[in-house]
Amino acid sequence: MTQFIATFFSQYGAVQFSKKAKQNNIACTLAPVPRALSSSCGTCAFYTSDDWDPGFAMQDLEIVYQATSDGYTVVHAAEDI
Repeated sequence: MTQFIATFFSQYGAVQFSKKAKQNNIACTLAPVPRALSSSCGTCAFYTSDDWDPGFAMQDLEIVYQATSDGYTVVHAAEDI
């Protein structure tokens, strides 16, 4: 399992992502975006999964980072960024 951090265009998107994660038995915690990253809404989701897209990625998803020992690596970015 890998640790991911998802940022969103809105807080609504973050809350919806968290709800869907919990419905799919994926550990997910909403928190302020780490200072090293930036986000439109300031809220991110920390979650653990085998893949960055656990099957319910949404339009409101901005960027997904993989947590690494060196910091963060972008694994997905919305097309309009």
